Amino acid sequence: MLDSLEHVINNYKEVDTNYVNLRIKYVSRKMFLTPADTTWTDYNNKTLDISKQLNYPKGIGISYNNLGIIKHYFLSDPLEGLEYYQMSYAIFEKEPKFQKYVVGVLTNIGLINLEQQEYDKALKSFKALLINPENKSKFNTEFYIGNVFGEQKKLDSSIYYYKKALVGAEQSNRPLYIANIKTNLGLIEANAGLLEDGLTTINESLDVIETHNIEGLRVTAYTNAAEIYLKNNDVENAEYYATNSLKLNEGLNSLSTKSSALGTLANVYSQKGDYKNALTTYKEHIVLRDSLINADRKLEILRQEIQYEADKDRAIAQVEIERQKSIKNASIAGGTGLVLASIIGFILYRRKQDAVSKSKEAEFNAKVSDTELKALRSQMNPHFIFNSLNSIGDYILKNDTQSASDYLSKFAKLMRLTLENSEKKEILLIEDIALLRTYMDIERKRFNQKFNYTIDVDSHLDAENIVVPPMILQPFIENSIVHGLSQKEDIGLITISFKAEKNMLICSVDDNGIGRKNSATNKNNPDNKSMGMAITKSRIEIINKLKNTNGTVNIIDKTEGTRIDVSLPIQFAF
Repeated sequence: MLDSLEHVINNYKEVDTNYVNLRIKYVSRKMFLTPADTTWTDYNNKTLDISKQLNYPKGIGISYNNLGIIKHYFLSDPLEGLEYYQMSYAIFEKEPKFQKYVVGVLTNIGLINLEQQEYDKALKSFKALLINPENKSKFNTEFYIGNVFGEQKKLDSSIYYYKKALVGAEQSNRPLYIANIKTNLGLIEANAGLLEDGLTTINESLDVIETHNIEGLRVTAYTNAAEIYLKNNDVENAEYYATNSLKLNEGLNSLSTKSSALGTLANVYSQKGDYKNALTTYKEHIVLRDSLINADRKLEILRQEIQYEADKDRAIAQVEIERQKSIKNASIAGGTGLVLASIIGFILYRRKQDAVSKSKEAEFNAKVSDTELKALRSQMNPHFIFNSLNSIGDYILKNDTQSASDYLSKFAKLMRLTLENSEKKEILLIEDIALLRTYMDIERKRFNQKFNYTIDVDSHLDAENIVVPPMILQPFIENSIVHGLSQKEDIGLITISFKAEKNMLICSVDDNGIGRKNSATNKNNPDNKSMGMAITKSRIEIINKLKNTNGTVNIIDKTEGTRIDVSLPIQFAF
């Protein structure tokens, strides 16, 4: 079919929209059937250039989406892939006739969230697509929902959606989708203890791939087959498929599938008793896995999503302002009579007020986006991360593996919880307290037990029902540790307390450190201002505006140490 299509394209006499459509059809099939052949990247770029010359929105939008797929799937660059997906979405969302293409673009954006372990966000996207009337391949969306539940270890739900998707794919006679669904279904069945079913399903998938020569799925299918055979204690077949998956991946260069194959191969070596190769392979798997979902990449993807929405709000406000200016000028020029002029003036005044209001709203949204981003960055303090990793390295050099393991476990937990909460406006108070405990346990270990801490929650507060902004006290705790307690000669104490006063939640950080006046940091730089303090004040200002409340931040300099009181409106989860 590809050869036939290529022949038609090469003999096409005119460069028009039909020519572009033929090229789009060709590259869409070529890149999945022959993923190791990267000539279609240049081919797609040329299709994009021709579409721009013809001013053909459909060709431009699909070419951007294809570039996103190339960067995302085949070059393992979800950040650049997301950028192209957003460019494609900006083209398609303008025209109702292009809504069927919006489904594909939003699906790809949802897959980036899935790969970055943003499961709630991915599930929300896919379930919305499931009820979209323009979604003509609902079985494909059901497949992705099965993937989300599989990653969340909700195996029954995953199997349910995979089997629903399989029915749709078989009714539509789509071999590529059938093979893909069965590849994942087999692994989930094996994970759920249905070992024979898993083995049967993966072999059916491999048969479809072989029959239809679907090379783009072979690496993933081999990786899953290796895992399934390993669960069935067939080490020989497990090693065969894991090894061949890595060999095939050399041409594909997909970091995600390589990471999965390495993880499976490490388990194979471990089961064979080859612990040296098991350790080496596992280390390589961990490094690769962490590079795919590292904090910087997740932070940058989140930043790009926030920036995209903020720019969109600004653009809408600016268009409205320009439209009102045009209306005003036209009305003044054509206005006759005092009454008519008054009426027009009143209308223009109201519209101008609306435009100004929208402009201020867009500026406020931009401020919210910027504050969210800064708050996220302050929680992921690079100095704290660097120092923590140094401490882990120091334990390893001292051969204190127990301390290194304990420190690494707490550090990994803190990073995971911070990233999980980064997209949430509010979390339960009990969850925030758990996060703060983990953070302070790490800092105590890093500062050689230089301080102790207590956390007191008023007995009248329901910590499992009250919600707060995540990690809002963390910058103040960090200041207490670094600038107050670390410079104290004897053991310090931080007391964190939560109590209710007049429908407000009072969150306090009280330390017995050397105080702000005696801090070496402040002496060396009297003009130094805490970035964490500024960000927290900005977050509370936004809460005050959105909730119409009067939250505050107060600093009390004590005879010995400092106390910070943060007041927030009491909000309940339910």
